[in-house]
Amino acid sequence: MRNLRAYFSGWRYGLLFGLCCLLITSNGCSTLLTVAYLIRPEDVPAEYKGLRGKHVAVVCRPVVELEFTDAGTARDLAQRVGANIRDNVRGTKVISQQEVSRWLDENAWVDYPTLGKAVDADLVVGIDLDHFSLHEGSTLYRGRTTAHLRVFDVADGMVVFEKQLEDFTFPADSAIPTADQSEQQFRGLFLRILSGRLSRPFHAYESRAYFAEENLIY
Repeated sequence: MRNLRAYFSGWRYGLLFGLCCLLITSNGCSTLLTVAYLIRPEDVPAEYKGLRGKHVAVVCRPVVELEFTDAGTARDLAQRVGANIRDNVRGTKVISQQEVSRWLDENAWVDYPTLGKAVDADLVVGIDLDHFSLHEGSTLYRGRTTAHLRVFDVADGMVVFEKQLEDFTFPADSAIPTADQSEQQFRGLFLRILSGRLSRPFHAYESRAYFAEENLIY
């Protein structure tokens, strides 16, 4: 029986290989990429897999000098990033943003690991916003941000993952007239796109879907 299974398994992969060779010959590499996508749609692996099975707190803090027109932007972004991690990283428990916010409201800020210990987290995803804006001139929306993403191990306070997001812009190649939607609507859209980019290092994803979303034209 084992030999029979091995025979059919080898036959299946041989057939797939032959099909790929035929597609290369007839239609080129683009078709082969399509076949690869159908076999494994999440074609980009996670950069950091250490969140799996952990209790994770997500915290977003703007630099002191940064002025926000909406004081809730940082917490809204942290909430969205946490939701993305919860939905896409198997076995991860994300501590509620309400619990994180309550600690921030009741205590003087020290550092990310100190907050993590207070809310019983194993890891803290810390997001430092160095720049955040929604407008390009007075009549156009175009979101821009620069952020420093770090993951802290609460037990020893060490940084176990780090990534810099430099001058992220949305829409990438255009702008949205302010007459087309309210600032609140655009803020929600920009934060959705930005939170996807910030949570992306922690889970596998489909490159084509993210490319299409970040390059929408309005």
